Amino acid sequence: MTSSKGDAAKRRRTAAGPGRLLPELLVNIHDRLGFLDRIAFAAVFAASCGDNDDVFKPCAPWLLLSREENENPATATLFSVADRRAATVRAPNPALWGHSVLCSSGGWVATADDMGQIYVVNPATGEQHALPDITTMGSFLSRVDYHWFTVWMKPLLTIRFGCGPPFDGKYRGPMFYGRRSFNADEMAGWFYRKVVLSTSPRHPGSYAAMLILDRIFGAPAFATSEDATWTLAPSQDGVEDAIHQADGRFYSVSYTGVVKAWERDAESGAYTSKAVTPKLTIPMEEDGSRKYMAAAPDGRLMVVVKNAHVTEKGLMSWDDKWTCSFKVHVLGHDGQWRETRDIGDAALFVGMNNSLCVPTRGRPEIDAGSVYFTDDELREAALRKRNEPWSSWSSYRGCVHNDDEFHDADVRAVGLYSLKDGTVKRIEALGLEQYRKLSMPPVWVTPSIP
Repeated sequence: MTSSKGDAAKRRRTAAGPGRLLPELLVNIHDRLGFLDRIAFAAVFAASCGDNDDVFKPCAPWLLLSREENENPATATLFSVADRRAATVRAPNPALWGHSVLCSSGGWVATADDMGQIYVVNPATGEQHALPDITTMGSFLSRVDYHWFTVWMKPLLTIRFGCGPPFDGKYRGPMFYGRRSFNADEMAGWFYRKVVLSTSPRHPGSYAAMLILDRIFGAPAFATSEDATWTLAPSQDGVEDAIHQADGRFYSVSYTGVVKAWERDAESGAYTSKAVTPKLTIPMEEDGSRKYMAAAPDGRLMVVVKNAHVTEKGLMSWDDKWTCSFKVHVLGHDGQWRETRDIGDAALFVGMNNSLCVPTRGRPEIDAGSVYFTDDELREAALRKRNEPWSSWSSYRGCVHNDDEFHDADVRAVGLYSLKDGTVKRIEALGLEQYRKLSMPPVWVTPSIP
């Protein structure tokens, strides 16, 4: 024990070194800065903390807010839940200039432009990279008009189900394994669903990306820095959500409640999966549900289920007034799932764009035992935005009735759910003005320190 304490003290002195500050002092300074200044501070002084590279990581994610049509495309707005304030940052071109935001993973935001190209960008530093062209997946017909993509369903579904037609369930018949075409600017709402990164793409030769496709396609696709192509992988149940864990594996939950781990074969480079937990039995609510993968602060897997409830029907589905509820399932040390309403000193941040569980001890500004959520439906949000001139509820600003009243039962864009009493409310610090500006789902971003 004495040797251990002596070694720790020696490491602190070494980390401080000539002209350097002790890690404890750096952390104290770091916590007193504004949330954007903390990123710049951490980038400069991270090396001074030696092996303890977690000290500068933020406790809660930020929100990347959608931009209105008349706003400057060269800027983006970030909102810090913990600091309860917003800041404007430079929007890197082309990755954040008005493109559809798919998700956030490891501090990087994935976007799709109007030609279907997927980028990943670090909104805190401006660094960006283009992921492989989607047509390398091998299930697309040759493109004559580059404003269109045509998916050949038969080879895609053959890989997904591991056999040729007839396919299982609703995919029987030529109408389901023929061709499906999309405008290039529709790929984010109709084909892409989410990108999950294994690690920062700024490290050459080190990252893998998992692309989750829309439900009708089901199979995930993988690309790595070693192989710049998208490769489909079998998934009969379809992947609904996924995360990457410290053990180097992707973990996914299917639409039917099957949780699998994904690993890459060192020789072939192909990704395969196997079930690693008992199947979750989750009743489907009448108005639909969504499942999210997350990990508790101690590393245990979590599946969070959001059940949508329509409180008043509208003329179109995107006009419906809406509320929601959540159920949390935690994998116990005995390998069994348990539903709980008590997650202790922690809060969940969920959305199709990103899902995580963060500790709240010492962070009174974050509501422990709550679920912070964002909208998942890129397609419906795009339809609301497109129909804005003809519908009073066509965008999220329909949530706000007038200057001093907020309709708490319709906070689908972003809101807060209490696991303790089942209430839904807006995030007060975001303010009515920011809610009015929302037109597309906000995105949870955990800033990545270079």
